[in-house]
Amino acid sequence: MGARAGSIQTPAALRIRLRTWRARMGVLALVAFASWSMSERAAAETPGSTRCRQVSKAATVDYLTGIACPPTGFARTMGYEPVLVETGYGWRYTKPDWAGGACSGPLADTGPFWDFTLACRAHDYGYDLVRFGVGDRAEADRLLYRDMMMDCSAQRALGGDACRAIAHWTATTLEVGDATGFDPEPVTQGA
Repeated sequence: MGARAGSIQTPAALRIRLRTWRARMGVLALVAFASWSMSERAAAETPGSTRCRQVSKAATVDYLTGIACPPTGFARTMGYEPVLVETGYGWRYTKPDWAGGACSGPLADTGPFWDFTLACRAHDYGYDLVRFGVGDRAEADRLLYRDMMMDCSAQRALGGDACRAIAHWTATTLEVGDATGFDPEPVTQGA
């Protein structure tokens, strides 16, 4: 119960209110710091293309953004043809849902403050490029983070802060995997 003007509160009640206020300020400071630190890591939007080029070697981001067509033999070896979709952050080749394209681990594709469905499907295609022998895991991870941050930029107030915190947590988790050399299991082409 709040204090009325001129009313006297017991020292115990004042300590409880002070603790509550400090906890709220601590959470607010944590969210503000997380938002500030993450904004430094978000890179500019990566454009894509609706017309890919067939190339012998391309950067992972070129494959993911549709600048480079999927590598020759990819669909036969991996069992699916990547799907080019237009997202709010550019064109992305994605792994279809039926082929297992989705966020993994404890992160769901969607939540109360985010929709990372397409970002995760593009990331899964990126990991399959690594398995195929033409992709770079860290590059796929960086694009996932940028895409997540672009999705979060559409959120307002605390929803955006929560979304960015989840994106940052995901990026940090993936960086640990990068540092430990935890790459997806390679596949034998032509298998």
